Amino acid sequence: MVMNNYNTQYLDNYIGEYIEEFLNVKGKKSLNTQNTYRTSLNQVFKDILKNKVYKYITVKNIEYDLRSEVLFEYFDALYYAEKEDGTKKYSNQTINNRQSAIKSLITYLKTKKINGENLIKYDLDDLKVIESLKNTGEDIEMIPFELAMNYIDFFSKQEKGLEKSLIMELAIDSALRASELLKVEWSNFTPVEDGVIMKSHGHNKGKGNEEWIDKISFELYNKLLKLKDIGNTRKLFTLTYKELAVMMNRGHLLLNHTGIKYTFHSFKKLAVTMCYLNNGNCIDSAMKKARHKNVNTTMRYLRLTNLNVTGIISAKMSTDEDIYKTVSHEVLLEALSEMRPEMLLLLNNKIKNNKK
Repeated sequence: MVMNNYNTQYLDNYIGEYIEEFLNVKGKKSLNTQNTYRTSLNQVFKDILKNKVYKYITVKNIEYDLRSEVLFEYFDALYYAEKEDGTKKYSNQTINNRQSAIKSLITYLKTKKINGENLIKYDLDDLKVIESLKNTGEDIEMIPFELAMNYIDFFSKQEKGLEKSLIMELAIDSALRASELLKVEWSNFTPVEDGVIMKSHGHNKGKGNEEWIDKISFELYNKLLKLKDIGNTRKLFTLTYKELAVMMNRGHLLLNHTGIKYTFHSFKKLAVTMCYLNNGNCIDSAMKKARHKNVNTTMRYLRLTNLNVTGIISAKMSTDEDIYKTVSHEVLLEALSEMRPEMLLLLNNKIKNNKK
């Protein structure tokens, strides 16, 4: 038996007996727990290792095929998987069960010693990027525009600051997920007359292996080109999922005073919401921006964000619709200065478009 590109230590190095040993340890606490772990591991192995049974699991399968970035993409895909009606395909509890099972197994195998050496080599810190989901049915929140700008400014001055700030800017502009952005290459860009087309090809596709396409401004593209100056000549970003997770956690601790813990996916929510508002509350535009197949998914995105429209009919009835036309320039500027940054951005874009 020969396995190309791997050291000979992987030859016939089956560890199924230790996986069964792990499950027996779980069974000592509860048979229900053991069954849950067994079911969850079976599904993970089936999905990622293509129906491998415990007996034929190798060290290479654990160290390479189940490395942290593979697991991150796998669980990310489970979280956003949808039924035909646009509802979530997997509950948070189901995903958490699979996460807990595989993380616990890898931890057990890492601490297992054979002839004085660890059974597998695996950096357990890498598994921290895979976080448990809330069991309350709550979805990820949209990060406020002003806070997102604070994140960009702060992390631009940190280690790998150029990459961190630009991946956030591109996420907010394109509504691409972390798994998509980390694969983006310069070959995905095509300058056209009124901007720069971003289009997937080859291995860099979206959720469900779907193609994606978007357009960004020349200004943002020119900022992205600075990444070539630091040696990123093929892919735009050299960041890892772990670095993005650490970044978001630091942002939560140092910059975020909302009490809500935002994830990198919160930037996609912001992108979709801003597209919705910037196109006259057009749900179709938001749906295309989000690349959703079902409008119900987009509606869920927008319904879970605070657009400050509660009581708008009452507010409209008690306020003169033309009051902004009658006040002084100073009063108007003062009122505008107190508006949310994203509202001012929409206003500026409207003015810019009307000047054309």
